[in-house]
Amino acid sequence: MSTAVIVGRKNVGKSTIFNRLTGMKLNIVYKEPGVTRDRIYGEVEWCGRAFNIIDTGGFFPYEEKGLESKINKQIEYGLEEADLVYFVVDGKSGLKHGDEEICQYLRKTGKRTFLIINKIDHKKDKLDALEFSKFGFDNVFYVSAEAGIGLDEVLDETIRIFPEATRMKQAKTIKLLILGRPNSGKSTLLNAITKQERAIVDEKPGTTRDLVNAKFTFGDTNMEIIDTCGLRRHSRITTPIEFYSIVRAIKVIESTDVVILLFDTTQGVVDQDRRIASLILSKAKGLVIAPNKIDLISKKNNRRIIPSTYKSFISLEFAPIIPISAKMNTGITQLLNCVLDVYRENSKRVDKNVLKNLTKNLQPPRGGILLNLKQIGAGPPIFRATLSTSIKDNYIKYIRRSIRQYFGFMGAPILIKTKVVKKRRY
Repeated sequence: MSTAVIVGRKNVGKSTIFNRLTGMKLNIVYKEPGVTRDRIYGEVEWCGRAFNIIDTGGFFPYEEKGLESKINKQIEYGLEEADLVYFVVDGKSGLKHGDEEICQYLRKTGKRTFLIINKIDHKKDKLDALEFSKFGFDNVFYVSAEAGIGLDEVLDETIRIFPEATRMKQAKTIKLLILGRPNSGKSTLLNAITKQERAIVDEKPGTTRDLVNAKFTFGDTNMEIIDTCGLRRHSRITTPIEFYSIVRAIKVIESTDVVILLFDTTQGVVDQDRRIASLILSKAKGLVIAPNKIDLISKKNNRRIIPSTYKSFISLEFAPIIPISAKMNTGITQLLNCVLDVYRENSKRVDKNVLKNLTKNLQPPRGGILLNLKQIGAGPPIFRATLSTSIKDNYIKYIRRSIRQYFGFMGAPILIKTKVVKKRRY
């Protein structure tokens, strides 16, 4: 499909336009400028047609140092992929020097460009925005992304010039989420998996704010990976932007198939890592634990990483542990193979006859009978135990442990529901 990229200086409303056009909220929209840093991908559907769209951070043309230069690099990657540029300016604040610099830069790329003058809420605002006519673009659109005004005209013209394309039905895409504390190496892992610089990597914690997504193929499997902000303790959250970033990261767990819990093995497992693990378990998602930065661990201590990790995560004995070095690209293939295994385990249904035999061999609960054990769901695996008496947590753990011994379910949380009946029905 064809691709459009959204470009402009800080705080002109690029992320609001992206969220409007895609119907998604991958990007944080906040009054503070410079919130978006990485390039964010989405898909737009309009009048039965579809195209890809990329959102970018505030552009600093010709900046060669610091975080700004890294943001520029992300924008340059987006421009290389794009067939069309949405050059967004702020009609309310008027023409700025930064707009002129961006305009000059875009002309050098030779890319077809739409000038989108945003924040035009009333007809009289168009008069104040006439100064942008000096840019000389043929396609100029007056919009209010906040109010949803004028974007239909942008989309009409976009699909008119793009080759016809509709959203194709694809095989199942496995959604993979990376969670961890700040500076555990999440963005480096995303880049290593996708084999491109999709997320900004910086020594300063908190660089990633939005949900950075990337689609890729591993073997013959379609996958989508999402990088998130670092999850720190509530008491250490200092800004509203960080708070909203964390809320989004937690919310996206719901639509994920498998979560990679990443931690810095040089620092070891801390309480916050265990809190993140508990959060993943509460959402009943497939789980792979990845101790990162093993290149910084001496070879003689490498063999201790897995047993010490299991010792630190007492309740996660069912989760596979794959030590990696995202920076050195060590263990990445093994990690992705493990993700596929966990996805299959999380989605499988057991043989009914084998489950029936297992039920017969289980010890009955004190003062009662285990009448039946049946799988009633998958992804995650859910079992219903029918009993003649109410039971305590210890017996539920016993059933869960027995199911694992027979059927595996590596990396998958097993949910047990109970039903008490007064007399046997079987």
